[in-house]
Amino acid sequence: MPSLSQFIATRQAHWNLLEQLLARGEGNGLRRFEASDIEALGREYRQVISDLAIARRDFPDDQLTVWLNGLASRAHLRLYRAPAGSWKRLGRFFWSDFARRVRAARRYLAVSALLLFGPALVAYLAALLDPTLRDALVPEQYRSIMEGGRTWTDIEPELRGGMATVIFTNNIQVAFVGFAGGVLFGLGTVYVLVSNGLMLGSLLGAAQFYGVAPLLWAFISPHGYLELTCIVIAGAAGLMLGDALLRPGLLLRREALARAARRAVELALGAAPVLVVAGLIEGFISPNADVPIAVKIAIGPLTGAALYALLLTVGRDRRRQLRG
Repeated sequence: MPSLSQFIATRQAHWNLLEQLLARGEGNGLRRFEASDIEALGREYRQVISDLAIARRDFPDDQLTVWLNGLASRAHLRLYRAPAGSWKRLGRFFWSDFARRVRAARRYLAVSALLLFGPALVAYLAALLDPTLRDALVPEQYRSIMEGGRTWTDIEPELRGGMATVIFTNNIQVAFVGFAGGVLFGLGTVYVLVSNGLMLGSLLGAAQFYGVAPLLWAFISPHGYLELTCIVIAGAAGLMLGDALLRPGLLLRREALARAARRAVELALGAAPVLVVAGLIEGFISPNADVPIAVKIAIGPLTGAALYALLLTVGRDRRRQLRG
């Protein structure tokens, strides 16, 4: 075993070089480093890791071991930390990265959509055709309003600004609960999707029965395509988490969950601005009696088509990078 002085003498040049490289990267990270500098940083980092292992074995109580540990930690952070955030990176995520994440999650999206719209269709037919099921699925206060040929969707003009804030906050909460429910092995996500589908379908079926369907469709359509799409996306994120817990493969469950969490969080966060737009439409346009019913019904497919066009087309030149 070499003495402490011999150990320092044979390794100190490497440590000094690593310190110099780290000092050069202060403030600017590795952006101004040339390829040879980055290669040298990686090489010296590996060297100090090896030296730290020796020091822990041979000189565990010496201050040198503490100092080497700090040097190795600084180098690790410099090499492996995520790039500093910027508005450009944030904009790129929402404009292109989010769309690629959505396309990559298409299987989860299909299951999420089935869990939302399957029960909605069943509830629609039940509320339309069966009085007993209609009474069970649709709250009495809604049925009494629809029996009078009205809906509950009118919002006074002076209240629309505040209601828009309440609405898109509520929408985000619903999406978040659907996403977070994935940590319960997906059961929470399934519950949110199925319950919202049953509520939507039963209200539309009852509205059709009572003859006020055009009024309700005129309210739902302007914001509904965006809102329901985001709920499906949040549901897909939750199912992704649940799948990682149910089928971790060769990984520990916590490791599988950690791997799935990043992709799932990106899906949920990417949908949030779309939900804000849907909430603004729901607060200002959907209840606006001055907008003709035909126009309201047409707004929904147009906004939905614009969203789907973006999700299906942007960022396709980098899809292979995502798979990697």
